[in-house]
Amino acid sequence: MSMLEFIETETVDKKSHLPAYAQVAGILKQHISDGTFQPGARLPSEAAIAKRYKISAMTARKAVGLLAEEGLVSRVQGLGTFVRRLKFTHSHFQLDELRKILKDREKLEVRVVKAKVLEAGDELSKRLHMKKEGSVILVERIILHQKDPVVFHSGFARADPESPFLETMLDTDVLTGLFLEESIPGFKKAELRLLPTCLDKREAGFLQLGEGQSVFKLEHVYYDFTDLPLAFGWFLIAPEKMPLVCKMGVWDD
Repeated sequence: MSMLEFIETETVDKKSHLPAYAQVAGILKQHISDGTFQPGARLPSEAAIAKRYKISAMTARKAVGLLAEEGLVSRVQGLGTFVRRLKFTHSHFQLDELRKILKDREKLEVRVVKAKVLEAGDELSKRLHMKKEGSVILVERIILHQKDPVVFHSGFARADPESPFLETMLDTDVLTGLFLEESIPGFKKAELRLLPTCLDKREAGFLQLGEGQSVFKLEHVYYDFTDLPLAFGWFLIAPEKMPLVCKMGVWDD
């Protein structure tokens, strides 16, 4: 018995406002959720799906593609499409709590607490691929929500007055935009590292937390379109403001 025989009674509603490919994707997703299609199982071919639901091959491909975009299935060249197994090494953690705070822009405030031109020195010259005697701009800022400090940010950028990224870095809206997946001009890509750290006295004062308290340190490096590092820095965020949540498998939400 083929897998499609399990769902013989299900049809596409041609009068629905929902596109046919989305309806079929929803049906297949439901049967991944209820275990009809087990992890590791091969889905029916797109041709079989098209025939079963009386849809075009392109519509069937879009339906399966939608499942692939959601991470529920994976396509293997020459073998077919398979229901994905849970892989902890491929987990994606969300910063939903922090994003929720930063989206509330009417109650947000970004304060610049320090802006200074410095010599790059040993560490920054390595991070930014520049000479030790070269100049960088340090900008420190606090993001507050309803007057309470949420994030303390330290950022170093090449002191190049012709760089469009320099103006971008000084824009306070960009700081929150980085967490909200908004388009940020001036750089091609970024590398992030999440580390545990303890606050020193000055950092603790800005975040109104105890000296030595453990927080998350989110390091970042931004690159331009020639793959040259433009800026380096980090965000300090209290753990309760940044719970890491990962949902794996099929969630009906």
